[in-house]
Amino acid sequence: MPYLLTSLPPVAQGIAIAAGGPVLLWSLWSTARLAAAKRKGTDGIDLAAYGLAPRHLLDPSRSGPPEPEAVLAVQAAQGGDRRPAAALLADAGQDWDLRWDRLAALALAAAQDGRWLAEWRAERPEDPDAAAVHAEALLRQAWAGRGGSYARDTSADDLERFRQLLTAAVRAAREAAALAPRDPSPWVTLVSAARGLALPHTEFRQLWDELTARAPHHFFGHLNALQYWCAKWCGSHALAQRFADGAARSAPEGSLLSVLPLQAAFERALARAAYTPLGGRNTPGDLDAVRDAVAAAPSDDPRLPYVRHILAGALVVAGRGREALEQFRAVEPWVGAHPWTCHPDPAAAFDHARAVAVYRSGRWPWLLMGAARPRAKQDR
Repeated sequence: MPYLLTSLPPVAQGIAIAAGGPVLLWSLWSTARLAAAKRKGTDGIDLAAYGLAPRHLLDPSRSGPPEPEAVLAVQAAQGGDRRPAAALLADAGQDWDLRWDRLAALALAAAQDGRWLAEWRAERPEDPDAAAVHAEALLRQAWAGRGGSYARDTSADDLERFRQLLTAAVRAAREAAALAPRDPSPWVTLVSAARGLALPHTEFRQLWDELTARAPHHFFGHLNALQYWCAKWCGSHALAQRFADGAARSAPEGSLLSVLPLQAAFERALARAAYTPLGGRNTPGDLDAVRDAVAAAPSDDPRLPYVRHILAGALVVAGRGREALEQFRAVEPWVGAHPWTCHPDPAAAFDHARAVAVYRSGRWPWLLMGAARPRAKQDR
């Protein structure tokens, strides 16, 4: 027997052994149920009881719902009327994150079919908005053609095409920047292209200085910069974490940039794991900062879905199942975001994470044992 047990009086030893048996059984049972959650996902769970969407409705095409105005602008542009697209960007004003979200929606559409954008540019060649959309569309074509595989698993032809499109995107972005000197959007495109071109740190920092001179806390710009500093691209785990921590500290109180340390931790965990993890380990303070920023953000903030996804994964890893379920409910049915998109089947990864969150919320055992559902008070 262990020393602490043998040092007890005989009666106390008997009590300890009697109590330890159920504890050991509970531990084994709990471990088995957690493994089942990771393996089976939400099979057998009454999802409606937790306010969760059915598995078959999960949609990996987007991180969150599309902005209705952006959808209408794209449809109009594809139909030959580019005025709604121009108005959409103009209406964003100097809300640079909103402008970027809208510009990205137009660029994605143009990357898939760019005839309407070519007509816009031919009609107004000096239009800075059309130029910025064109640059980002070229960038998205480059990344789409390359795919998500490592360079060693990508053909030489695809890599060459990737470099050619990135070079064209850089040239187009610099032209757009010259047409609108105060707009940070072309510099976000340049920062993303720098990662694919593996530019040296000194050159990247010059681009970054230009972006932050125009928008010091540009959310989407920071996300792209963090990818550059990751070990899988042009940096290291230490550089990525340093960048993320510094950006989060220097951001205004309550900023959604507080998610950057969580993203950096996730990238570090992803590099070490033989499988896609839910997310890296984070301090309670980091998690609380992101949770509070999410709670304070407007419901239609275009940055919010991305942050909720990362927060949900991090909360699951931290064992904070009930809080994770709140985030899962808020983002469903959209699952096209980190950390799920790092898995071959994003919907399956998301579903398995939900199952672990249910388990770690403290109510999973009732469902597995086939007992009656907890009362409404407990379900909240």
